[in-house]
Amino acid sequence: MRTFYDILGVGAAASFEEIKATYYRKAKQCHPDLFGGDLDKTTEFQILVNAFDVLSDPNTRRQYDEQRTFGHIPHSKVTSNSFHVDGHRVMDTIADDILEELIVGNNIPRNTTLQHLMLDLTHTERFVMFREAKTCFAQGRIGICLAMCSRLVDASPHNILYHFFLAESSRLSGKLSRAAKHYRICLEIGLMRTPPQRLDLIRARYRQVQGRRGLLGRVMSWFVPPEVSIELSEAEKSRQVLDSVFSSELKRLGKSSKVDKSTRYLR
Repeated sequence: MRTFYDILGVGAAASFEEIKATYYRKAKQCHPDLFGGDLDKTTEFQILVNAFDVLSDPNTRRQYDEQRTFGHIPHSKVTSNSFHVDGHRVMDTIADDILEELIVGNNIPRNTTLQHLMLDLTHTERFVMFREAKTCFAQGRIGICLAMCSRLVDASPHNILYHFFLAESSRLSGKLSRAAKHYRICLEIGLMRTPPQRLDLIRARYRQVQGRRGLLGRVMSWFVPPEVSIELSEAEKSRQVLDSVFSSELKRLGKSSKVDKSTRYLR
């Protein structure tokens, strides 16, 4: 069975830059839009995107490599969702992290279905840049991650993950005031979400950084945005997030279907 590395045509030690370049090149060769929606090309493209999705994220790539080490090669159509580990989440649930990364602040084409968005990442340049920033962070290339996340935050100021990795990079670079600023922004954005985000990890980081800033920092930590009092299980929160997104998508598709039927009767 082919591995994701085989699908992309790169070695197991390939850098993010090699994976990204190969993905873009191959995507142009099999993108369904270039072949009139050909079914074989659509399937080939979906498998290519799945491979890129897994290998472009440092956490899911590590999980995938560990499975390969033990002789288990997942099916080529398995998505990155299968490799997410709860310990790596930043927001309240893994579902929140996935949707934040894919949707918030990305350049999503008009009239895109959720299914198409999940598969076609060529339109989401910020998504790819964020994956590169996360890879740099995991490799200890903190300065590069900081620079990339600064650009991402400027372009998409409401994305919690962009602010979080900017704060983390700032913290590790000794820029404690800047780190505290962006942790706090994360918490403020989280309170405006529906349902509100608790963001326990970020809240703890914020207090830790303010504590390191001395008396002024400790005083500032008293004014941290209030905690969300909603108490739900991890499974229930994930279910609510995904239900909300898919319900909205089904409603949109339902409206499109009604329009199609009405125009059919007019012909």
